[in-house]
Amino acid sequence: MAWYAALLGGILPVLLLGFLYSALADRLEFAGWGLLLAALYTAALRQGMQAGWPAPRLAGALALRLAAGAAAFAWIERTHQEILDLGYRAVLPEEIYFPSATSPRAAAAAAGGLAAAGMAILAGGWLSRRRR
Repeated sequence: MAWYAALLGGILPVLLLGFLYSALADRLEFAGWGLLLAALYTAALRQGMQAGWPAPRLAGALALRLAAGAAAFAWIERTHQEILDLGYRAVLPEEIYFPSATSPRAAAAAAGGLAAAGMAILAGGWLSRRRR
């Protein structure tokens, strides 16, 4: 059961974001990003669970993997920002338009937050093991 929850919680948002942004920008790079990150996340999750990693180590490693993916997303978003913004405005109603939704800075901030969370989780797990 833990496998399915971790898998769904990790790859579903990535795939939805990748395919949505691919449709809005009419660029396959976003869908490819989603598929690649989902595959890498799944491989890391499987490897960690099979190796019997403690929960903090696995969660920290997965958060760092997602942080790297968010940084790559920011780079792709920066490359296609104009067409993404135009697609966003053309498809979605004006009431739900947020300029930060297509801003590479928001994706970079998400990458930084995920990296900080991953490092904190790893450090917390390491410290708790040292105290025993």
